[in-house]
Amino acid sequence: MGGAGADSGAGAGELDMGGEGGDDALVPASGRDEDDEAAAERGAPHGVTLIDHAQMSAELAEGDRALARVLEARGLTEAQWNESTLYWMQRMGDDVMDHAQRARIPIVYSDFFAKAQDALKPLPTMDVEGYATLVAAIQAAGSPAQPLAARGLSIADYLRLSRHFARAMAADAELARRFFEVLQALAPPANEVEV
Repeated sequence: MGGAGADSGAGAGELDMGGEGGDDALVPASGRDEDDEAAAERGAPHGVTLIDHAQMSAELAEGDRALARVLEARGLTEAQWNESTLYWMQRMGDDVMDHAQRARIPIVYSDFFAKAQDALKPLPTMDVEGYATLVAAIQAAGSPAQPLAARGLSIADYLRLSRHFARAMAADAELARRFFEVLQALAPPANEVEV
């Protein structure tokens, strides 16, 4: 795992994630990836870095491994995991409270969680029309449980698909048009409001 200790002072070129130093302290000095990784390596209790926590959380989110097995593989107890979780959740919350939309820790965590989750299993095979149909089914059901189960997908699969299609549609206007065309065609008619 990464380094132990709760050092929050940023060195030259590092991203300060310690919550001190004003808004400008959270702006990367050089590249986001290098600075974010350097700051995320400053660990929480028991040497669980932000990256470690994101990776372990991604493993747990798959739902196919018990907490005890994930922790055992990392040499941690449940009490140590809970302590490190509290540490990182508190740092993320403090970062948001202190810096609002300029908060960096939740973004870094999310990026590492997504990378770790995407590395665990392949993207389910689905085209944009199938994805739009799935999104419409989830919206109609009010919950993802039944539409995902009917397709043999997990919540983790849905997150992978959502990230994939968000990136793909952001880069391809035609793909986005097809998605919204199918989604709109499957949407129930809006209820008319009686006056």
